Amino acid sequence: MKIRHLVHSCLLVETVGRRLLIDPGGFSGEAVRELGPEVLAGIDVVALTHQHPDHVDRGLLGEVLAAAPDATVLAEPQTAALLAEPAGDLPAIGPERLLPLGAGEVHELAPVGDAGPLRIAAVGGHHAIIHPDIPRVGNCGLVVRGGDGPRLGVTGDSLEPVPEFHGIDALAFAVVAPWSKMAETIDFLRAVRPRLALPVHDAVASSVGRPIYLRQSTQLAPEGTEVRDWPAGGYVEVPEG
Repeated sequence: MKIRHLVHSCLLVETVGRRLLIDPGGFSGEAVRELGPEVLAGIDVVALTHQHPDHVDRGLLGEVLAAAPDATVLAEPQTAALLAEPAGDLPAIGPERLLPLGAGEVHELAPVGDAGPLRIAAVGGHHAIIHPDIPRVGNCGLVVRGGDGPRLGVTGDSLEPVPEFHGIDALAFAVVAPWSKMAETIDFLRAVRPRLALPVHDAVASSVGRPIYLRQSTQLAPEGTEVRDWPAGGYVEVPEG
């Protein structure tokens, strides 16, 4: 499994001959477009953890779907309901391409050649509380696995230590967020103990502030968890467990 960070919480995942784009939000447009038409055309699935614009930008999503005519959108149910309706000049996404994926549900793509299937499971269900006066929206974390290969967990906007994340091979976690504090981030990592922890949700931090969050996450992570930053313009490869 290869994973590329495309700014903030957007990830490109390649495994078992499939290509998955996760949370193409408003911070990620330039990085997604720079992938080029050949890469975009090969996207099989766009998966959306929740409706907030830093995780799904309607215009960018439309660009991706135009470039990848065979791609399916898997979205947290509230998010799917919004995407099924037009928004200003942006058209609705039709039911032939849009599938709600709620917590506890699994979507599986058929194998490519001799590779195993791509399995995408939704977990959790609730966004972290931003403030009691702000309505809480749905948020489904994801567990992605190609065949019998390593599992990737994606938290979206939540630090809920759901059982599916415990001991997972790789976990994309919100290293900094307006709805969290450092103690909660460290407690979350200590509760789930992933083998590899990859920092996302970081476009809200300045270039001089981000290293503080990354350093604390690294120094205070539990034994057995490697917190690894992303290589510039490259992929992180997750080996077999």
